Amino acid sequence: MKHVFKRWFFHLLNFDRMNELMLTAQEEKAFDHFFHQHIEKAKGNFVPYKLPYPKHKFFQYMIEHKHVLIHGSNSSDIKRFVPRKQSLFNGKMVKAVFAASDGIWPIFFAVVNRERYKGSLRNMCLSVPTRKGVKRYYYFSLSNTIQEASFTDGTIYILSRNGFQRGGIRDEWISEREVEPVAKISVVPEDFPFLDQIRSHDEADSIYKTLIQTLILRKKNRFMNNGST
Repeated sequence: MKHVFKRWFFHLLNFDRMNELMLTAQEEKAFDHFFHQHIEKAKGNFVPYKLPYPKHKFFQYMIEHKHVLIHGSNSSDIKRFVPRKQSLFNGKMVKAVFAASDGIWPIFFAVVNRERYKGSLRNMCLSVPTRKGVKRYYYFSLSNTIQEASFTDGTIYILSRNGFQRGGIRDEWISEREVEPVAKISVVPEDFPFLDQIRSHDEADSIYKTLIQTLILRKKNRFMNNGST
């Protein structure tokens, strides 16, 4: 009953949404073959993604079926993730390596060009179990002080779930130990399914004010994306 109420409540808000992962037999067979033939044998190296299906679907398949998590970054040459002081989604400070059990959330961090974009990143990923799987709700926002969004090619790192524990929310995971990637896959801005739906916020406003304006009052503050640079 708790999950039914959550889904009802989240549907009332102005979240971006992704339905449960529903794969055809052909997709599942292709994903399973690709994982065993390439990801498992990658030894931390890049794996060319040549499947005709969206990358975020493959990422979500791995997360749900292969005991892995993912991490998104602009950097393409991370050999080992070292715990760093960061805050959990709930604000608690920890020294840890961060990863996610969501196939879309980390792509946002991978493709926003952090060398050129100096504003804050406001984002949220909430998930609710259903009879069919997990329904997902998202919020992504960039500062409206930036006249043009700056995106870049990025990297999704695939990490073993061993040694990780849940962080501040369901899909946030942390490890207090160093982590070596299992494999990595390149992503481009167009791999982020909500690229044209990113919101904007005023840096002077608190995150709570921004969320109320956007999710409850449904203020139209979509970010105008003028392409990657």
